[in-house]
Amino acid sequence: MMDVVLRELTVRDLLPAQALLTAALPYDRSDVVTAEKLLASNFRRDRFSVGAFSSDGELLGVMAQAGRWIKLIAVKPAVQRRGIGSALLRAAKEHVVQSTGTATGASTKLRMGDHPGNYLSPGLDERYLAGQAFFRARGFGEAARLLNLRAPVRDNPLITEERLATLHTAATEAGYTLRRATAGDVEPLLQTVSGSFAPVWSFEVARALGPSLVKGEATEWAEELPEGPAVHVALDGDGAVVAFAAHDGNNRGLGWFGPMGTLDHHRGHGLGEALLLGCLLDVRDRPEGGVIAWVGPVGFYSRACGAVPDRRFVVFEEL
Repeated sequence: MMDVVLRELTVRDLLPAQALLTAALPYDRSDVVTAEKLLASNFRRDRFSVGAFSSDGELLGVMAQAGRWIKLIAVKPAVQRRGIGSALLRAAKEHVVQSTGTATGASTKLRMGDHPGNYLSPGLDERYLAGQAFFRARGFGEAARLLNLRAPVRDNPLITEERLATLHTAATEAGYTLRRATAGDVEPLLQTVSGSFAPVWSFEVARALGPSLVKGEATEWAEELPEGPAVHVALDGDGAVVAFAAHDGNNRGLGWFGPMGTLDHHRGHGLGEALLLGCLLDVRDRPEGGVIAWVGPVGFYSRACGAVPDRRFVVFEEL
């Protein structure tokens, strides 16, 4: 086993961490989101990001944790299979035991991947075969399989300004107003998302709105985007937010879509489809524009924008 020194990561470690993650996780665009994954808030769960360093200070491995969730773990390819990953995993276990005050129970079972609110990917990419073997050998079992879709955002007749205009016209005729979110929408939008959908979605939507509209932990390490707030909303005749769609609320800068939602009694008017298109048109030039992560309604996205299966993930949990 290789001797390493473990310590929490800081801002000064971001550049070597970026290089390490790029080399160790070739299927993930971690180079764009290193700071967000390692240093940004995890909503209601504590952040614990650790590096494994050689005796001369070289960064050899990293692990980012949110409560009992391991968001990412990676070891420099040249020094893999020398116990560094195991040392990081032990540090994760020790941290969750200390933070919960108990050594057993469901709350201390480490889980890899599907941490809502701040995740690099919703699991371990199926192509990381060595990573799967690593977790299985250390007492983890498969807990779920998850899917990302990808919508072709270029040369796609379903994703055009003209089609978006047609959908907006139909929504207007039905009594709705569709537009990009503004400062006046922030409070009612976040209340609607938190109360009618999920509190963690409100955290992602706050990040998508960006630091010009939202101050606080949600927009840590969230730079402004060229289009401004990355949230499109639908308002009813009284001006209430009844539907929303966001992008770049997670993995900011990559162009990932989500979350989105329409209140039950306003469905069936094409609002979600129109808001989805608005977001996809925003991200045509992003590194991974058109990725629809951690998908539920596959059929809707296939019909609305021609999305197809892209990446598949395995979620692991301690047995």
